[in-house]
Amino acid sequence: MPKGLALAAVAGLTSGLVTLSVISGGGLGMLLAYVTPLPPALVGLAFGFGPCLASLAVGALVLAVAGWTAVPSFLAIGAIPALLVTTVALRGRRGEDGKIEWSKAGPMLFLLAFGAVAMMAVATFSLQAEGKGIEGWLREQATPIVEQALPGTPDEVKSAIVGLWAAVLPAMVGLAWLAMALANGLFAQWVVTRAGKALRPTPDYADLRLPLWLAPVAGLVAVASLIGGDIGYLARNAAILLMAPYLVSGLVDVHASLRGRPMAALWLVVFYGVFLALFGWTAIAVTAWGVVRQLIRSRRSDTALDQERENGSHSA
Repeated sequence: MPKGLALAAVAGLTSGLVTLSVISGGGLGMLLAYVTPLPPALVGLAFGFGPCLASLAVGALVLAVAGWTAVPSFLAIGAIPALLVTTVALRGRRGEDGKIEWSKAGPMLFLLAFGAVAMMAVATFSLQAEGKGIEGWLREQATPIVEQALPGTPDEVKSAIVGLWAAVLPAMVGLAWLAMALANGLFAQWVVTRAGKALRPTPDYADLRLPLWLAPVAGLVAVASLIGGDIGYLARNAAILLMAPYLVSGLVDVHASLRGRPMAALWLVVFYGVFLALFGWTAIAVTAWGVVRQLIRSRRSDTALDQERENGSHSA
C-alpha cells in the first residue's frame, strides 16, 4: 500500500462527514465548518500531493453517495483550500545549503487571495436571478432579515445596514474563506512538524514577501469598480480581497515587532481588542502599513542584491 494512503482514506472520510454535518444545519456542523480542509491538508503536508488528492477523492465519494448536491460545498470549503495549500507548500526549491526547502509564505498567501476572488466571481454571477443586479438582489434578501433582527431600529439605520451588508458581502465571505484556508494551512504545518512528518520546514512568516505588482493590480481593480453595474460591484469586492494579503502582512509585522518583548502576550490582547472593536478603520490602517512594509522589504532586497552583484564583479 502506498505510503499514507490509509491515512488519506481516513482523512477524506472525516472531511466528508464533517461537510455533511455542516450541510445538515446542526450547530456542531457550523462550528466544524472551519476545520473541513484540515484532514486533507495534514495528509498533503505529511505525505505529498498524491495522498492529498486521494483523500479529497474519498471525501467527494462519501458526499456523492449521500447526494451529489453536497459535492460543490465540499469542493469549495474543503478541497480547494487543501489543494492550494499543499500545492504551494510543497513546491520545492534549493536553499543555500543545497537542500530542498519550502517556498516562501508570500506565494501561498496571494494565490489563496486569487482563489477567493475566483470563487467569489463564480458565486456572485450565479446570483443573477430574474435579470436583477447582484447588489439589488442581495438587498432584497437582506431587508427582511434585518427587519426581523432589529424591529425597533429606525428605518434609516436599517437601510444603512442593509446597504453596507449588500455592498461588501461577497468580499466578507471571501475573507472568511481565505482566513479558513490560512488557519488550516498554518495549523496543519504546525501539527506535522511537531509529529516529525513535515515534508518541508516551516517558513519564516516574519519574512513574508508579496509580489510588487499585487498592489497596482488591486488599485486598477478598485478603479474598475467605478464602472457600475455588476462588473463594478464585482470589482469593488475583488479589490478588497486582493488587498487582504497586505492586511495579513501588517498583522504578521505586529507579531514580529512584539516578539520577545516584555508582556508581549498582553500587548497582543490589547492590540486585537482595539482591532476588533474598531474593525474597519483599523483594518485599513494595518493594510496600509502592510503595503509600506512590503515596499521597504523590496527595496532592501534590491539593495542587497545590487551589493552582492557588485562584490561579485569586483572579485571577478
